[in-house]
Amino acid sequence: MITVLFGGSRPEGNTAHLTKAAIAGYDYEWIDLTQYQLNPVRDVRHDNKVIESYNDDYKEIIDKVLASETIIIASPVYWYSLSASVKAFFDHWSETLMDPNYKNFKEEMAKKDFKLIIVGGDFPKVKGKPCITQVKYSLEFIGATLSGYIIGTAEKPGDIEKDVYALKRAQEWQQTLGQK
Repeated sequence: MITVLFGGSRPEGNTAHLTKAAIAGYDYEWIDLTQYQLNPVRDVRHDNKVIESYNDDYKEIIDKVLASETIIIASPVYWYSLSASVKAFFDHWSETLMDPNYKNFKEEMAKKDFKLIIVGGDFPKVKGKPCITQVKYSLEFIGATLSGYIIGTAEKPGDIEKDVYALKRAQEWQQTLGQK
């Protein structure tokens, strides 16, 4: 099962278009993170406490991620970083690590095939690199790895159609998705 964690503000924008090109022909679950409530993270690491409940939509999303084999993180490059909705989802992993109901969280996440698609308009092949590093380090912390990424260049609606290289990479993914 493929799950897309979409963090764009335009559901039919360039990031969505490139991502859909990469998963064409596959069954997938599209989770538009902007449509979910993700509250600020509670940090209880130093309070000798656990977290056993969530007052937002995080549990619904993480349960779907844990049931998936492949997770594609899809985000525009906003101010040289991932979108706030994607970052908020990553931040919640801190809570999951403190939740006894997810005692095998790291082990389960380490089995997943994580991929990243980012799209930006201001030299994203250079300025988008911090996004890739951010995702790599976040995954590394939980024992997972980033198996691949695509960087698309697009500024205005529809510009992704001009990025032949990114579209070619999306077609390559069509051949290999589901193979870890």
